[in-house]
Amino acid sequence: MVSRRFSFVAIWAASLFALSAGFASAASAPTADPSINPWESIITYDVVAQVQPNTDMLITETIVYDPGTDEIHRGILRDIPLQDALSNGDIRTYGVEIESISRDGADVMYEQSKSESFINLRIGDPDIPIEGLHTFVISYRVTDALDVIEASDLTADSPPGISAGDIELYWDFIGSQWPFPIYRGSAAITGPTPALVSNCYAGPQGSTSQCVVQENVGPQAAVVMVADLSAGGGLTGVLGWSPTGFTEMPTPNIVADPRVAEMDRAASLLPLFLLLGAAGLVAPIVIAVMRRRTSAGVILGATPVRYQPPQGLRPAQVQAGIDGTVDTRGYSATLLDLAARGHITVKEQAGGLFKGGGMELSWTGTGKDELADWETALLAAIFKGAPTATIGEYDEILAAATSSLSSTLAADASTSGRYNPLGDVPDRPYKLLALLGGLMLAAGLVALVFAGAFASGSGLAIIGLGLLLGGIAGAIITPRQQTKVSAAFLGEVEGFKRLLNSDSADARRDFAQKINLPPAAIFATFLPYAVVLGLEDTWMKNFPDLRPEELQNYGIYVASMYAMHGWSSSMQSNFSSGMTERSSDSGFSGGGGFSGGGGGGGGGGSF
Repeated sequence: MVSRRFSFVAIWAASLFALSAGFASAASAPTADPSINPWESIITYDVVAQVQPNTDMLITETIVYDPGTDEIHRGILRDIPLQDALSNGDIRTYGVEIESISRDGADVMYEQSKSESFINLRIGDPDIPIEGLHTFVISYRVTDALDVIEASDLTADSPPGISAGDIELYWDFIGSQWPFPIYRGSAAITGPTPALVSNCYAGPQGSTSQCVVQENVGPQAAVVMVADLSAGGGLTGVLGWSPTGFTEMPTPNIVADPRVAEMDRAASLLPLFLLLGAAGLVAPIVIAVMRRRTSAGVILGATPVRYQPPQGLRPAQVQAGIDGTVDTRGYSATLLDLAARGHITVKEQAGGLFKGGGMELSWTGTGKDELADWETALLAAIFKGAPTATIGEYDEILAAATSSLSSTLAADASTSGRYNPLGDVPDRPYKLLALLGGLMLAAGLVALVFAGAFASGSGLAIIGLGLLLGGIAGAIITPRQQTKVSAAFLGEVEGFKRLLNSDSADARRDFAQKINLPPAAIFATFLPYAVVLGLEDTWMKNFPDLRPEELQNYGIYVASMYAMHGWSSSMQSNFSSGMTERSSDSGFSGGGGFSGGGGGGGGGGSF
């Protein structure tokens, strides 16, 4: 038991007890005292606890709060614990019922909410700031807070005067979970009879530093505990009473933490989950590998080099036959193709494509061949009857036209058989498997994080991850299914790609002799196909001696051949800008006891 130090404590304690007579009705008179510090703080935190013969406990907290002057505050928050995790992993729960709340002796607006672990109080009007010192009084009833001391609880270090069968209260009268300092704390505790023993601990969680205790204060023989809490922490008291003053014996509510049992169950099932997850990963991959040849439909044979575009198609038509759609790459290649055929010229605007200058197009009217209907529609959407046009900003007409033309070209590719619209059928089971796995993974993570369902959550997550990865891998391994017609078309594409991807000077000379065209003409004629097939860099490297002015005869105006590397991607970027509306403006335009070891406590804050 703590020695009775500082004689002034007895005087202070008696005064506190006298002022606290009636306990539940205790409240400070309204104050107009100014703030003491610029920062917010609790000047005094005084707790009066009345342990009833039926083992209930009536608690009245009197908090003198200083909002400071640095920031505007409107009230305080108080979180009262409803449960504690015991050292053995069990959970102890308490009943808490709010009886009254006041500020400066008058009723005050407050909101009350409840979670599994706390009653949360928000005390004050959110629309009215407060200044200066204010006294908040919170009264509430706690049940199931007392214990019966067992013989096994007693050791050689137990204080004299306590024995098995006595009643114990181990309570955090002032919690340590406050975000601002508490300068002084106290607790005055009464029971049905005078306390047999009492100890007080103050400071951070786990501290064994003892605080000042005064016993038998006032007519009800209160135990008063006082602590300086300016360095942080809370105030915890341990008291014992004879059972003779109680009409009921304590029956604490203690249950095994369901999370511990759930984690043990999850650990026992982990090998099974890992096995199922591995099966979900490996099985789709094995099946996809075994069925790869069957899934492919018609197998492509050896493809010799081809010196002409597949089936004489234009670049966008080639892309539609391969991908079943046409995107900015296909339309950029179309503009280069139209330039090479003499219908338009393509030129960097001032500042260059790489500096946001955009792309300037001019209509020549001297094309070497007839335009297809879809090409005419594309040019009409770009030029709109004018001799020149710029692509680089969103154009509603162009966006609508390209969307319509993409559908037209895709339909033509499917009708002709170049593109098999059912080619993804072998992939579908794997995609569905990946989707199922993704949903299971998400559900498992939600169960783990938000519901604490470790067994079911980890099982769903592990198995779902296996199915997700297995499904994705199976879809990647499985080739697109081809018909005779689509396989023949893709064979021609592969043969043509061999020409574009070749770095042999002899092959180029061979090709030039075959078609009787100068190097600049060959470069400009097949550059659009290299773009749509993703081979533009290799194709450009095959013509190291080409000069920019030679390309002007084929409608391409560029500052240097070096600039041609990446010109295609810049064209696609500008074309994409013309087809896509911006969603928003750019941002650049704008054993023994210890402190915190008992029940109760908690903390709060301000708002």
